[in-house]
Amino acid sequence: MTGVFLILRRYAFLGAGLSHAAFGGIALSFLLGTDVYLTTVIFTILVANFVQFLTQTKKVPGDTAIAVIFSSGMALAVTILGIVRGFGENLFSYLFGNILMVTKEELFYTAGVFLITLLFIGIFYKKLLLTTFSEEMAKVKGINISFLNYSFVTLTALVVVASIKAVGVILASSLVVIPAMSGLILAGSFLSSLIISSVVSTLSVVLGIYISFNYDVPPSGSIVGIAILLFLASFLLRKLPLK
Repeated sequence: MTGVFLILRRYAFLGAGLSHAAFGGIALSFLLGTDVYLTTVIFTILVANFVQFLTQTKKVPGDTAIAVIFSSGMALAVTILGIVRGFGENLFSYLFGNILMVTKEELFYTAGVFLITLLFIGIFYKKLLLTTFSEEMAKVKGINISFLNYSFVTLTALVVVASIKAVGVILASSLVVIPAMSGLILAGSFLSSLIISSVVSTLSVVLGIYISFNYDVPPSGSIVGIAILLFLASFLLRKLPLK
């Protein structure tokens, strides 16, 4: 659902930037010997809020800030790989993900992120909607835009980290953005776009796991592949003449 807001805010590339920054957090956790998810979540949230700070203060354009953290996260991971030996195989698994190896704790984390996302969007839906389409109007209405934007990028960081285990660092942004684009193409209203994007995302994961299990192909590739096929189907369906 966050992907819909990202696309409309022209922030679709933020997902890719945060996923690559998260890889730096993953490498850092291996170096420090700390919990992978906790370290990665904290690191990614800090990076996301730093990008928002740079963008909000107008010191650096949004796309430039995202490009910087995109490369910085990967550079940090590569540097750590060069310093510390023996973690290459573990880090490699995070690059491409493996949803079939998700632990119970990671499943609880994903469920928690889902509930937080629903709660956040449910509480701030109207304010998010107004801010997305017109920040000037939101200011006139007295909405605390700064709080809303920082909260939203924090939520986005949580969603991106949750996606990494399923499809890996390289494809995490795809699972955030592609279903959202399908929802926007098919939807007749903003709310329906959120619902459709969630359905497409769920179908992509379920069908992707089924294909991976039965045909022995990487789950990350099959999940994103299904998401792309559903996007193309959405596009073609939208183009069909209605009688």
